[in-house]
Amino acid sequence: MFVYAGLDKMFQEHFADPFTASTGAAVILDAGWWDAIGKLKASPKGEPAYDLVLTDATQGYPAVKSGMFRQLDFDRIPNHKALAPSALNNQIAKDRYAVTFHESAMSLALNRQWAGAEPAGWGDLMRDDLSGKLGLYDSFYMSLHTFACMKAAAEGKPGTAHAMMADDLGGVLDFAKRERGRVKVWWPTGTKMLQDLIQGEFAAGNAHSVGVLQATEKKDVFGFKTPEADRAFVQLMWVVPADSPNADVAEAAIDFLLSEGVQTAIARRGAGTSHVAAAKAVAAEDPVWAATYPHTDEQFRGMRYFPYDAYFKDWDRIKKAWEQEILRKT
Repeated sequence: MFVYAGLDKMFQEHFADPFTASTGAAVILDAGWWDAIGKLKASPKGEPAYDLVLTDATQGYPAVKSGMFRQLDFDRIPNHKALAPSALNNQIAKDRYAVTFHESAMSLALNRQWAGAEPAGWGDLMRDDLSGKLGLYDSFYMSLHTFACMKAAAEGKPGTAHAMMADDLGGVLDFAKRERGRVKVWWPTGTKMLQDLIQGEFAAGNAHSVGVLQATEKKDVFGFKTPEADRAFVQLMWVVPADSPNADVAEAAIDFLLSEGVQTAIARRGAGTSHVAAAKAVAAEDPVWAATYPHTDEQFRGMRYFPYDAYFKDWDRIKKAWEQEILRKT
């Protein structure tokens, strides 16, 4: 089973060990970042590297289109019915190739010593005193949306970043090219982001909410918030390789993962959850979590993923501009 690095201990404790105890099925976790798809492609036919994969929209959608993953039997995953409908309101879930759910929110993090006045929203990243002191994720799926949020705020239109990505991609790219000088650090992982933020390598920037929520021992050094305007979440998904010989066990594992107990436990560790009952329970316990993730029916209805449709429509154009003109000067 492939999971993202940093989440492996959580999944071992709250999923792998109890699932093995309940079913007798051994679970071997492999943690990484972008390497799952490559390992699957290199696997011998009928012997995939994984039987169950946690992936995101940027990798999962192309892999499904190329035939790497099988359709799921949702009747063997009844706990999917406990998820908020908005979490599954996308084509890949409707076609039963994946159980999709929201995860880490794009959050605004700051070093309390170096950021000065605490930023209230994405428009604060345009402040003159923060110019040249920002830290942004080096992946465009998140940080191009951050630039769109900054542009929307600068134009007095907070809450329109998703629409800008869909209707004015060129304008957002031009804005990012023009304002890239505000960025001092392009961080590659959430772990590196926290290290650089705590050490004062940058003053403020974007962050994965799950990472900052877990770093409770350093809350005196840094702060964070998840602005309501233009809030966006990563779309993660559970998928099963097309040639897995253990698809039935993998589907049982997905159902176990979606149980209220598991979802409540991982949410208490800083993760988001699309399980409505679990979200409401954790929000009642933890006001910081509640200010970060959806937990009411209204919030779930309004939940937005990152603008993946806009990305897939112009992927090559965005990738070229991001790598050649935004991450570095040309």
